[in-house]
Amino acid sequence: MTDALADSDEPPLVVLGEIHTCLLPSQHVLDTAASIELLSAVQRGLTVTSRERPMPLVISPNRFEGVDCDLIPASGKHIHVVGTIASRTVVVGGRVLQGSSQTTVMRAQDRQPWSYYLSRPGTVDAVSHLGTAPAGRLVDGHLRSHGDDKLDLTSISQRMSTFARVDPRLDQKMPFRAGSTRLRWAVEVGEQGDQLPRFAFHLAGNTLRTVRLTLGGPDLAAAQRFCEDLAIHDWLLTTIGQVADRAGRNDHETDTVLDQLVPLLDQLVPLWMPGAHTAPQLRPLWADLESDPGFTRQWTARVGQLRDRMTTATLKALRHSKIISHDW
Repeated sequence: MTDALADSDEPPLVVLGEIHTCLLPSQHVLDTAASIELLSAVQRGLTVTSRERPMPLVISPNRFEGVDCDLIPASGKHIHVVGTIASRTVVVGGRVLQGSSQTTVMRAQDRQPWSYYLSRPGTVDAVSHLGTAPAGRLVDGHLRSHGDDKLDLTSISQRMSTFARVDPRLDQKMPFRAGSTRLRWAVEVGEQGDQLPRFAFHLAGNTLRTVRLTLGGPDLAAAQRFCEDLAIHDWLLTTIGQVADRAGRNDHETDTVLDQLVPLLDQLVPLWMPGAHTAPQLRPLWADLESDPGFTRQWTARVGQLRDRMTTATLKALRHSKIISHDW
């Protein structure tokens, strides 16, 4: 949440964001010093934030991008916004990379000079006539929009991750195959007296997830970090599932299976720490995720499945090597 917003008495209409998560293109896990050096290029001269425990986390300073475009609500006319998007890059465990963008939508009366919007980074003003209750429609429109997005947080967040991925300090060698995921999120400000926080998590396809949050005003600043934490764990679960499926199809190719499973289990399993980097006031949301859909139950089952396949592949490889040795 920006200082300008923190100083404002006017509550925001909504907070909108998107996170692109992928494997860091490096043969080896980066240590914290290397991750800091990598993300220092995002905004040179500004401080990179890092944390070692319980799991390494490195966050770049924000970059800001001006927008002058429409939001697409779920129904009704488009709403014009002017302001800036705040974007940052995150490295988790020296292995996973995220491009994360967000903006806070504020109600406004008239369009202002650009100097006004630049003084309120990470905030856009809705300069259209909004009517009485636009917040829910704005959230619905953001979460349901596809290729015709006007406020294109998808491209902005992907540019942030791409900027780090093509850095010459990375060797561009992947220890295993892994795709990317997008988590699109939105926050409404809850009414006083509501039971907060509340959220809904939805798989919107093979790679897109959506999160709808209702938070009290003091908790808005913690929303992005919660969503980044959720996006990491969803990506981990998605990735390990994809590798398990491939290993099942190629279980006769023992060398291929072992080449994929050994680095995956070694590098990704230690990253599973739901809520470790979520603000304390939002950690109760993880209890709902553990109940339904049961994140950790799914993760434990998949890890056990892959370890069993690795054991089977290892035994097959040993048996094959003994047969060859005996024939020789």
